[in-house]
Order: sequence, then C-alpha cells, then structure tokens
Amino acid sequence: MRTALARLIAVLLLAGALPLVPAAPLHPAAAASCSPSVGPGIPAPAGLPSGVLGFHTQWYGQSGYPTLCPGGRSTATVAYFNSGSLGWVSGKMGEVAYLGTWGPEPGQDQVSPLGGNGLAGSPNTGWPSYNRIAIQPAAYVGPGQVSWFQFTIQAPMTPGTYRLYLRPLIEGATWLEDFGVFWLITVLNPDGSPPTPPPAGLGYTLQQVATPVGEFRAHVIKERLADVTVRTLTATTADCPSGCPAKPLDQYVSESGAYAAIHGTYFCPPDYAPCAGKVNSFDYAVWNSALGRWINGGSLVGMNTLIAFSGKTPRFYGRMSAYDRSPVTAAISNYPALVMNGSVVDSSAEQSAVQMQRGTRGAIGTDGTYIYLVIAPSASVTETAYVMQALGARDALNLDGGGSAAMWIGGGYKVGPGRQLPNAVVLTKP
Repeated sequence: MRTALARLIAVLLLAGALPLVPAAPLHPAAAASCSPSVGPGIPAPAGLPSGVLGFHTQWYGQSGYPTLCPGGRSTATVAYFNSGSLGWVSGKMGEVAYLGTWGPEPGQDQVSPLGGNGLAGSPNTGWPSYNRIAIQPAAYVGPGQVSWFQFTIQAPMTPGTYRLYLRPLIEGATWLEDFGVFWLITVLNPDGSPPTPPPAGLGYTLQQVATPVGEFRAHVIKERLADVTVRTLTATTADCPSGCPAKPLDQYVSESGAYAAIHGTYFCPPDYAPCAGKVNSFDYAVWNSALGRWINGGSLVGMNTLIAFSGKTPRFYGRMSAYDRSPVTAAISNYPALVMNGSVVDSSAEQSAVQMQRGTRGAIGTDGTYIYLVIAPSASVTETAYVMQALGARDALNLDGGGSAAMWIGGGYKVGPGRQLPNAVVLTKP
C-alpha cells in the first residue's frame, strides 16, 4: 500500500514539473516585438593635418547607425579634431563650435524630423536649436585636441530610412570643412520587421553599397545611354588661367534644358589659400558641348584620365596621352582613374593625403549600356573606386568633391548646391 502510494506521489510530482503543452494553441502567436540596435562605430583616420592657419577641423570618427522602433530614441556621438591654429571657446560668439544641419537632408540650417529643440516643428530632443545639433562639450578645445559631440535622435513614427547630414561650424564666423558626415536611421515596423526598402532602378537612388572594403552610402543617377545625351559644359568660352567664370549647377541645368547634372573637375575655389591668383581655374581638358570645342585643349597630353562620348558611345582613356583625337560630343578629364576594364585602379601612389581620407567624393562611370553619376558622402578616393565597381561601372573617373559636390535631378538638388562651378556634366533627354 505504501509502495503504491509512493509511486502515485512520484508520478504526480513528475507531472507537475513538466510543462503543459496543449495539442493546439488557444490563441494566435504574438507578433515579434520591436527591438532597437546600434551598428558598429567608424574609427578615426590616420595622419591628420594640424596647425592649419585659422579655424579648421578634421572628422575623427563616429558611433554606429541606429535601428530604432517608431518613436524610439538613440544617443549619437561624433568626434572632430581641431586641425586649425585657433581654439574653440564655448559661449563666445565667433569662437564656439557647433554641429549644424546640412544638405541634402534636411538641408543647410533646416529643421529635421529626427531632432531639435521643439521649435519650428522639430521634436524636442535637447538640441541647442532646431538647426544646431550639438555644441562643443568642453569649455575650450585647443589646436590638436579632439571634441566629442553628443546628441539625441528620435525616430519618426513612420517606418523607413532617414538621414541626418551635419557639418561643424564656428557660430558667427564660418562653416568648417564638409566631410559628408551623416547618420542613417532605420525605423522598423511596430512588429520589429524591417521597413520596405525604397525602389531601385533607373533615375536617382540613394543606396547602401556593399563593397570588399566596407559599405558606403551613395547618391546614384543611373541612366541608359540610349535614352539620354551626355553633355560637358564650361562657364568660360575660352581657356582661362585665372578669374574664370563659374555658376551654380542648376544654372547649367536651366541653360541646357537638362534633367540631371553633377559637378565636374577639380578647380581652384576662391576660399582656398593655395589657389591665390588662380580663382575658379581648372587645369583639365573639358569639351564644351555647346560650343563644340575643347577648353584647355593643351592639357590633352599627360597622365590624367579622360572619359569621352561620341553620341551614345562612351570611350575611356586611362591616360590622356592615349587619346587618339577621335571626334567627341562630350568629354571631361580629371584624376585619378577609378575603374578600368572592370578592375579597380590602384592609384594610391598618385593620391594626395586628402584624397586618401574620407570625404565627399564625386565620380562618373559607364558600362557601355548605362552611365553612372555618383556622389559618395563619406569615402576615400580608393573606396569610391570600389563603390563604382560594385554599382556596375566598367570604367570610372574621379571628379571633384567636398564643398563643390552637387547633384541635380528631377527639378531639384539631391546634393548641394555647393560652390559655383567652372564646369559640369549634364544629361538631357531627347
């Protein structure tokens, strides 16, 4: 009797320890919950310049891009190295450093849906102002020191991908160097699933491009060569060694009836001290499609790279000295070549220290069927080459960048407007 009772108790205890699993669920399974995350940070570059006369800065690294639930918040950090000869003094107009909103999203000094101080329709995330993202945290940031700016981002309620471009400035004095710094914020659906990706295809897209050297954001205009006419234009009508004419990219567009355009070659802008005496001049050969002649044709010999078009047919010359003087309808030269015959060109021996650093880069490329106009907001020249290769360009040429970067399509700027430009590449549709 005792043995049977003991066995019964043991069975009941065992049954009580086991989970009860019904044959079928009484209610549908609950949807997955939304969980935020933050991607890996971006480390600082090596070999930064310092002691440059005046107010100057160098990007020094940043925290990772956040993935948030609707309405969620995240703290972001970006570091800037004071590469100038002057210190940054908190609370003193004309000497205090801020981060300001920048283009193309939301635009220079514009309100952002991702943060602000509650004014001008911005969410109140503790920014100094709706168009000032952060202020230097230290009372003084001397030459050669690093300032770590922090700010809070709030996700909109609508799932999708959002971007916040920023640029440092000395309030009341000057904007500092533009390195194309931005934050990409992915807002999940309420159930935690990823948002619907934006459509890809021809025309303009803002893409996350995976390459063998990392992922890079890129503004891309891709068009079938058969559907467009490529034109290269200059503001000057003759060779111009100094004081050359220049105009904004949208003026090139309106004057040529174009539907898309990108900035052109390197040139000497008015605010570059090393360019004193050569304002807006460019030392590169450009075919003026409107005039039907070369501007700076004497530069067709040399080590630079030339991309040319004869109607709908592209041609690429790794060195201008290889150009056989075939007739062209559009052509622009610059340096260095990025991609040739499908392979990334190793131009590291020819690059300057600035070209090896990450910044805003422009490029033009073709694959025989399509033309690619590209701006990579945070890439070195070599990294831009990998971006062009990943996008499908068989041949690609580096263009200017930084504060001169500009891209226009469909009635407005996607990047820029940037500086006034002495030359540009435009696309027209028959």
